[in-house]
Amino acid sequence: MNYTSIRYGKMRMVARFKTEREDLRRGDRCLIRTDRGKEVGEVLTAVQPLPEAIPPESLWDVMRRASPEDLVQAERLEKESVPRARQQAREIIKKLNIQMKLTEVDYIMGGERIIFYFTSPTRVDFRELVRHLAHEFRTRIELKQVGSRDEARLVGDIGHCGLTLCCRGHLKELGGFTMDMAKIQKHTADPSKITGRCGKLLCCLRYEYSTYTEARDVLPGRGKRITAKTGQEGFVVDQNSLLREVTIEVEGGDRVIVKLEEIAGAAPTVAGCSGCSTPAASVAPAPPPAVVAAPPLAGGPAPVTAGPPPVPVPAVKAMWMSLGRVSDFPAGSGKVEETGGPRVAVFNVEGKVHVIGNDCPHQGGPLGEGQVEGTVVTCPLHQWKFDFAAGTCLSVPGSIPRKYETVTMGDDVYIKV
Repeated sequence: MNYTSIRYGKMRMVARFKTEREDLRRGDRCLIRTDRGKEVGEVLTAVQPLPEAIPPESLWDVMRRASPEDLVQAERLEKESVPRARQQAREIIKKLNIQMKLTEVDYIMGGERIIFYFTSPTRVDFRELVRHLAHEFRTRIELKQVGSRDEARLVGDIGHCGLTLCCRGHLKELGGFTMDMAKIQKHTADPSKITGRCGKLLCCLRYEYSTYTEARDVLPGRGKRITAKTGQEGFVVDQNSLLREVTIEVEGGDRVIVKLEEIAGAAPTVAGCSGCSTPAASVAPAPPPAVVAAPPLAGGPAPVTAGPPPVPVPAVKAMWMSLGRVSDFPAGSGKVEETGGPRVAVFNVEGKVHVIGNDCPHQGGPLGEGQVEGTVVTCPLHQWKFDFAAGTCLSVPGSIPRKYETVTMGDDVYIKV
């Protein structure tokens, strides 16, 4: 049994579907069955074997590859049935004098139901409207109230950058956004520049926010007196978070740019580290046991030969979890894996497994689906390159995904989370 990820519906939802087919490719159109009925979806990922941890009955089915007749029927529904349903629904809403704005209509291909999306500033009693629509279309009717962000996802097209709106493309979990995300990236306070089609803060403000916050915590703050390794002393007057450098004003009024590694007393930066002042552990971690558990500290007290076993050291909070077998990850390519939290990208290079965060720091592209050359993976969205062995970004310095520590015991791979 195999599975693949498919996008479907007007809300551009993404879900996993099980299939026996192995010839589905990214971009293919196929006929699927969901809890809403029979629909046409777009394949997003290559077909992969279904992990044993995922029960097949929990996934919906791919019925078959969409035929030319299926695509013609879907296009006819979109060009004829949807506009007619939209017009009739607006007339009924006006007749009933309901304070709501119809946004979009999702006509399920199999005819099982019609979904009407609407916006309203208040709670709406639409029971009478549902009865009129059910009588008019003779099928199951669903009305869903959406917010401004979902409205932009339904009817929006292009953002400030000239690309398709993030919410209509790859972004499925919108999350929260604050003005601090704009301030730390030195964006203008002009609302027209930092708000999107929905009237709320741009989703892309979140993409590099973690990079800026890490740099802010590492770089000395404005007004702090520092000494460069060259012997120059001065007060910090500006920071460049992306380049990890500061501008200092020395005696006489001259300004000098000093990189983070050139600051006397600054903590050295290493791959996968944000440069905090916490010293690195001097003891290498022990390999994980057969069960998922925190490994004991090497170099600890000698085991007691008599009496109860020693109590584990409470300071160890890391957990080792099984990621699979080395043979599960094809050599020379990437694979996306679930960890119960953030998804990770797994790469197998000559039998050595490397794991980094799956989300590209630029715009959240899936690094596990990118093209791999040696130890470099290219993001499939905007071609940013990352060296997953070193945990560095080759396109923009400082924009690094999280690198995870791994241990291989035999053919079993464990990841430290």
